Amino acid sequence: MTMLEAISPDGRNEIRVETDFTAVILRDGLELARVGIGLDATCRPPAGAPQITVAAQDLSADTPFYTKRAHISLTANTAKAAWAERSLILLATDQGVAYRWELARPAQIDAETFDFKPASFAELLFAYNNGAYEGDLLQNSWETIHNRGPLDAVDPARLVYLPLTLLFPHAAMAVTEAELRAYPGLNLQREGDRFHSLMARWPTSQDGSSRRYSRVLTRADYLVQTIEPRALPWRIFMLGNCAADLFDNDLVEALSEPPKGDFSWVKTGQVAWDWWNDWGLDGVEGFKPGVNTATYKYYIDFAAAYNIEYVILDEGWAQELDVTKVIPEVDIPALVAHGRAKGVGIILWSTWQQLIDRQEEIFSRYAAMGVKGFKIDFHDRDDAQVADFLYKTAEVAAGLHLLVDYHGIHKPTGLSHTWPNVVSYEGVFGLENCKWTSNRVDFITNDIRLAFGRLLAGPMDYTPGAMRNAPRAVYRADGHRPMSMGTRCRQAALAMLYDTNLRMLCDSPTAYEREPAYTRFVTAVPVDWDETRCEPSSDPDTHLQVMRRRGSEVWHAAIVGTQPRTLKVTFDAPARVTLVRDAPSSDVVGTDYILEAFDVEKPGELEIPCASGGGFLLRAVARA
Repeated sequence: MTMLEAISPDGRNEIRVETDFTAVILRDGLELARVGIGLDATCRPPAGAPQITVAAQDLSADTPFYTKRAHISLTANTAKAAWAERSLILLATDQGVAYRWELARPAQIDAETFDFKPASFAELLFAYNNGAYEGDLLQNSWETIHNRGPLDAVDPARLVYLPLTLLFPHAAMAVTEAELRAYPGLNLQREGDRFHSLMARWPTSQDGSSRRYSRVLTRADYLVQTIEPRALPWRIFMLGNCAADLFDNDLVEALSEPPKGDFSWVKTGQVAWDWWNDWGLDGVEGFKPGVNTATYKYYIDFAAAYNIEYVILDEGWAQELDVTKVIPEVDIPALVAHGRAKGVGIILWSTWQQLIDRQEEIFSRYAAMGVKGFKIDFHDRDDAQVADFLYKTAEVAAGLHLLVDYHGIHKPTGLSHTWPNVVSYEGVFGLENCKWTSNRVDFITNDIRLAFGRLLAGPMDYTPGAMRNAPRAVYRADGHRPMSMGTRCRQAALAMLYDTNLRMLCDSPTAYEREPAYTRFVTAVPVDWDETRCEPSSDPDTHLQVMRRRGSEVWHAAIVGTQPRTLKVTFDAPARVTLVRDAPSSDVVGTDYILEAFDVEKPGELEIPCASGGGFLLRAVARA
């Protein structure tokens, strides 16, 4: 018997909760999944008939720092069942459905039930944890490849992390969460024909001996103790006709807490990154490249010449990871001054262990010098303590007008909407893995799957931009001169395809300077957009094609899988076009490409051939 239900304004998406607390997820009347839901907490459990209220809710919002579009237009129908000390809220929109619990008083939450059973005809796109610390599956970096297959292909011994994507013959679904504040992240573990929730209990003791990690040694028998009445995270089920609809989905953003103040000071953009290319400047005179002031001044000069907003000082600038002590070879005030004169900001890398309970002290020290932000690494956990750290760190940084980029981290859950100074998240099998991963791993297919898996949760710091590119048969791991798998045009396309408000350019300035026309084209790609649309034919294995618009410029980009493919771009009006595309030889010589500019004289289609592991990047400006 149905106790509570919500149906989207277009009538296609539905979530209903039955009296046994089973949530049923439907699209066009077809049942896609059942979810046993529940909350084991010290507040009084649901008993008796609840008070039911229904309402319409406007989720529309201007989104100046949202990468996909400048404005979200979305409405919802909601239904709420209220008991004495807790409530259950359902929400249905044209982009999917969601539910959450609300507590009327402080409580200890011992467990949350999320018993997810997908329909038997679902195909899954999923990623496992990448190991464990001391047998604890919930201490890992959430950076692994995506797998595709039926439910019985999922290893029941491993942790599956969100987003979890499900593909049906005529529908698609992605499961994730939003507003994860002082609460553990939701992960899954397969048990038979379903998944059950796997969530980190509250840490009671930790090993703080490392300046890199803070490892949990023992845990309590509860998830978290709340200190006030509160709403728990949204459990989100993105819904659409196909995988491309999931790429275009705005639910995580729309269901996140509104911005906490005025963020007009936030400057999004690109950053010249040092660590991936191993400070690999070639042919310079007068100094030895490395972690030193002269090298970073070169990076700053390069950034200024190509309109790149930031330079990052990654691991190495602090003595033995102690961010209060700078190595003698690096003069941060001098670099800040040099960058200020050139219009380039400085961002510093730090481990999160160095910042625990010291955010105000350390951030104030470097903000006073003129540093613009911090890349914070090696969280490797998603318990409530870490979630609380992320929120409070973003808040302190915002007060000092500092940007934050979280690495070694689980998927985002909307924090960038609440604190727009949080410009990106890692939690992805990104390009850094080229430094140590052999060609046994299929980067080419995984790059596409990321767009329909991890990327659905929010900004993703994949760090594209490799200038050494090779087909899979030739590709090799190299820690000092790394390369990417696939063609150069694939790297150019990734600059537009993946959402992030701080796009890292991973390769050496001297590598980019050898190809200035190519570099100027790629660094001209915006990081936030007025409009985004994924081509409906896009598929997690074969190709990803996306259109984005920023003002009068329309950009198109695509990457393809292991098979060559010809894709089409449609023009509605005459336009001036700049295009970087695969050359006939690109499938053998990955660095080969064609960069051309031409006029499109009338509406029509342009066919663009892509090599195996290739892609393209196109900019179109309307002609009068």
